[in-house]
Amino acid sequence: MARARPRLIRTARALGFVAALAIVGYVAYRAIRDAPPRHLDWPLLVPAAAAALVWWTLLARGWALLMSGAWTRADAVTWCRTQALRYLPGGIWAPASRLAVVGGSARVRLSTVAAENVGALCAALAVGGAGLFLSGRPAWLPLVLGLAAPALLARLRLLPERAPGTVPNYLLGFVAYALASVLAQAAVSGWHDPFAVAGAAGIAWAAGLVVVVAPSGIGVREVVYVGLLSQVLPEGELAAGAVTMRLVTIAAELLVLALSGRSLRHLRPANG
Repeated sequence: MARARPRLIRTARALGFVAALAIVGYVAYRAIRDAPPRHLDWPLLVPAAAAALVWWTLLARGWALLMSGAWTRADAVTWCRTQALRYLPGGIWAPASRLAVVGGSARVRLSTVAAENVGALCAALAVGGAGLFLSGRPAWLPLVLGLAAPALLARLRLLPERAPGTVPNYLLGFVAYALASVLAQAAVSGWHDPFAVAGAAGIAWAAGLVVVVAPSGIGVREVVYVGLLSQVLPEGELAAGAVTMRLVTIAAELLVLALSGRSLRHLRPANG
C-alpha cells in the first residue's frame, strides 16, 4: 500500500495537469470563436504576451511567498494548476482548491488564501487608481492607499505575517498587466490615452475578482473596462481590446501550464 501511494499521487497530479490544460484550452477556443473580426497590429501582441507572462509568473510567485517565504517551483506549479479551476461555474474553485494544500488549522488556511486575494486586489486597485490619476482623474488616486491594507490586516492577525511581503511582488505584477493591456488595446485601435487604458485595466481586473459568481471575471471585467473608457474610444474598439487582452493572458497561462507539465517528474513525493 505504501509503495502504491506515491504512484497514485503522481497519477493524480498528471490528471490534474491534463484537466487544467483542457479547461484553459477550451476557454481559449471560446474566446477566439467569439472574438469580433478586426485588423490587429500583430507585432504589438508579442510584447503584450511577454508582459502578461511576467504578470502570471508574479501571481504564482506571490502564492509561493505566502507558502514558503521564497520562490519554489512546487508552490508555483500548484498555483498555476489550481488557478485553471476559476473558469468553472461559481468562480470560487481555484481558491477553494488551494485551501487543501495549505497546512495548519482552518484559520491558517483561510487567512493564507485570503492574503493572496487581498494582496492581488490591492495591487490591481493601486495600479488602476494611479493610471486613472495620471490620465486626469484625481478622484481615483486614494486607491493607492490600499497597498497598506495587507500590513494592517497582518498586524490585526487577520492575515499571515508574510502577507505584507507579497505587496511589492503583486504591484510589479499588475504594472506588467497594465502594460499588456495598453499594448493589446493599441494593437486594436492605436495609441489613445495609455494611462487611462492602464488604469481601467487594473480596476476592471479587481472588479472581476470581487464578483466571484462570474467565472474568472468573464463579462464583468469587460463591462467595467468599457465603461471606464467610454470617453476615450468607441465601445466596439474597447470591447475588441478587452477580448484581445483576455486572449493574450490565456496564451500566457497556457504557456506556463505547458511548461509546468515538464515539472511533474521533479515533484515526486518521498516514499512513505
